[in-house]
Amino acid sequence: MIITRYLTREILQTLLSVIVILLLAFLSQQMVRYLNYAAIGKIPTNVMLTLVGFEIPYLLSLLLPLGLYLAILLTFGRLHADHELSILQMCGFGNKQLMRLTLRVTGLITFIILLLMLWVNPIISAKRQQLMSSDEATLHLIQTIVPGRFQVSPDGAHVMYVEKLSRDRERAENVFLAQEKKIVDENDQTQSPWMVVFAKLGYQVKDKISKDQFFVTTDGYRYEGIPGQSDYKIIQYKNYFVRIPQNDVRITHPENEALSSQKLWQDYANPKRAAELQWRLSIGISAVVLALLAIPLSHVRPRGSRYIILLPAILIYVIYINLLFIARHWLEQDLTSIMVGLWWVHSLFILLILGLLFSHHKKWIKS
Repeated sequence: MIITRYLTREILQTLLSVIVILLLAFLSQQMVRYLNYAAIGKIPTNVMLTLVGFEIPYLLSLLLPLGLYLAILLTFGRLHADHELSILQMCGFGNKQLMRLTLRVTGLITFIILLLMLWVNPIISAKRQQLMSSDEATLHLIQTIVPGRFQVSPDGAHVMYVEKLSRDRERAENVFLAQEKKIVDENDQTQSPWMVVFAKLGYQVKDKISKDQFFVTTDGYRYEGIPGQSDYKIIQYKNYFVRIPQNDVRITHPENEALSSQKLWQDYANPKRAAELQWRLSIGISAVVLALLAIPLSHVRPRGSRYIILLPAILIYVIYINLLFIARHWLEQDLTSIMVGLWWVHSLFILLILGLLFSHHKKWIKS
């Protein structure tokens, strides 16, 4: 039917525009976050773009319900403001047909969301964890070095500085390395001597037997002593191996994210596993709930602005998604039963939809 194709095209075009804008905004935020991690040496630069790419399916699955919600609001709001829906109703395209069309589009989007949440995202989360524990991310500590900048380890016991890196980022020039050591003397007093290294070149290797990481400096000097005291040692060397502490490149994600939906279902009695599975299903359910909620909210007075409905609509969305987060947290902490879980939030908003339809749009029931 021409009218059906027209309305479907309008919704999908608006949805695509909204999703592109939201996805670019959130991806930019994630890029800034990963750039900050790379700047402080938490992740190597060679895996940064891969990690950003891993964020796309997860962000898409979370943004699709919101995008569909806004697309229906904007599309139907414009049709109300321009009297197009009134004309369509006079041509026999009533409210039931409009509801049927909305559910058809919503069904397609919900299928995509569930596909992402139940199958694609767990696989990507597992690949992310595999990447962050691989040699590509953990072996090359030199990849996290920013030339011309002092970098301090989280415990404050190591300070590193390099003036320049080679193009392949495998070798460093003019290296400064300081390492603090804790020593207990004969009087049971703790002293903190420092070992300072200056070298022309440096590169990283991995011991084949112990698997420990070492930073090798060549043609340099090593200074050892306690700051403020004159009894220090100076050693000139050709090659010097310094054991580098494991750099924490892990980016925190809930451990259940990488589990398949099948495993979550098999261990559904566990509140945390149940919360993760219900969360994945709830994102898909939220698309249906928000789409139905957008229909009564989209009513705009003739010649009115369709954007005036966005503020209360977005406020309702924020309440909805935050209640889902709260319900998920309560279930993870075993504060609510698995039977109640996240379902009470959806039930609450379904009642809200019915209330809006019956109290403000009784003509929907008659048509």
